[in-house]
Amino acid sequence: MTLGERITRAREDYGISQAELARRIGITRNAMCAIEHRNADPRASRIVAIAAVLGCTTDALLVGTPDEDQTSQTSGTRPWYADLIRTSR
Repeated sequence: MTLGERITRAREDYGISQAELARRIGITRNAMCAIEHRNADPRASRIVAIAAVLGCTTDALLVGTPDEDQTSQTSGTRPWYADLIRTSR
């Protein structure tokens, strides 16, 4: 799952629109749409602001949750950081 997909899921779970999230963090709805659809990489400060509004951690947005990792493993794909963990051991 990508950062944009995680943001979309967290936003939908929180129950607000793209426009409302964008307004709360001080960007346009078009910019928020670009972030969610991987057409733009948000600055770290925006990720922090998004997490604060949605009541989650930046880690949850950036790398996901253990449940997500389990889903990735059962679908045959690996999280992006799997090789980093493997090489650091």
